[in-house]
Amino acid sequence: MERLTGSGTLIFYLGLGSNLLNGGSALFKGHLLACALAAVLLVSMVAARLARKRLKVTPLIPERVTQGQQFEIACRVENPHAKTAADVNLRIIGLPRSTGLENEFGPYLGHLEPGQSKTGSWQLTLPQRGRYAVEAIHQATIFPFGLWRDWYRHEVGRSLLVYPKFHPLLTLDMPVGRKYQPGGMALTSNVGDSTEFLSVREFRAGDSLRMIHWRSWARRGKPVVKEFQEEFFCRIALVMDTFLEAQEVKARRPDFEAAISLAAAISDQISRDEYVIDLFAAGPELYQLQAGRSLAYLENVLDILACVEPCTEPAFQKLEPILLDGLENVTTTVVILLDWDEARLRLLRAVTERGCALKVIFVGEPKDLSGVDDYAPGHQTYTAAQILQGVDRL
Repeated sequence: MERLTGSGTLIFYLGLGSNLLNGGSALFKGHLLACALAAVLLVSMVAARLARKRLKVTPLIPERVTQGQQFEIACRVENPHAKTAADVNLRIIGLPRSTGLENEFGPYLGHLEPGQSKTGSWQLTLPQRGRYAVEAIHQATIFPFGLWRDWYRHEVGRSLLVYPKFHPLLTLDMPVGRKYQPGGMALTSNVGDSTEFLSVREFRAGDSLRMIHWRSWARRGKPVVKEFQEEFFCRIALVMDTFLEAQEVKARRPDFEAAISLAAAISDQISRDEYVIDLFAAGPELYQLQAGRSLAYLENVLDILACVEPCTEPAFQKLEPILLDGLENVTTTVVILLDWDEARLRLLRAVTERGCALKVIFVGEPKDLSGVDDYAPGHQTYTAAQILQGVDRL
């Protein structure tokens, strides 16, 4: 049935109906009509197989798109043969039908003369974030009557990441501090062990020979070494809560998606400043990423947020040890929570005990927030609807 076009499907059912009517009346020669229709389909099948030609197909697929926004997938088709390729159309294999494809097969490219190339495109929309796979492109021919498709399968194997949709923040009020970073800026931006260059001075016993400034030595006639300034800057940890009770996953899915969007908006705002961002998200897999200061771009943070799913087992047992190990150099921790319980309280307590500034945001409507003011007196609470409409200031 996948190979029959709409017209071919109609002829198939007409032939089937003719056989049924033929069984109820001796006067109606339904078998003649059924045989004629079957002959037309058989001719279409044989002719399409003889007419098909393996064309050169080059898909143009974006690597990343945004949830709910329309995007385009194009496909360039070239006929390298000496004969015309007739009635060519295309189909994408792998994407869900919710992408907005009006016709499963399309676009229709018609005839391709020898050496000719054409480009067809699909206008698609993916309503859910995540990772999708474009497995293959079917290059089909519907020659001669447009009833039967005969195709070649062109393997693609390309992934398509759909980013969460978010509204950019206008301002982000965040308690920040400055901590000494061992190794300085070089260890957060480039490979090396030097820090910010400050000046030169005379060589002293114990100085590393690697620090010698050769030009100054040649100019002064005595050893001169480079002197560096240790770097202090803001390093922010963004902690994403992914834990939901198994019975709450379906009901609180909007809250979870809103938390993802909020984390994306915060990451976007932080990436515009000279901060180093540490992203922690615990779920079935523990995600940890450091971005900013040339380490990674915002896209790397969004790559993780596009694929994070709710975790039905307490995730803080895996997250807490790794997070606390890295808090020595973190100045501020932004925590996005879906609920409030003893495990989350222990996490906030451990963060504050290590001298980090703390900003806590709740998504949804936690029933009991007793004790949260002891560690996050300025916490904020937003519903999924508020985040969907857009939060300008945090």
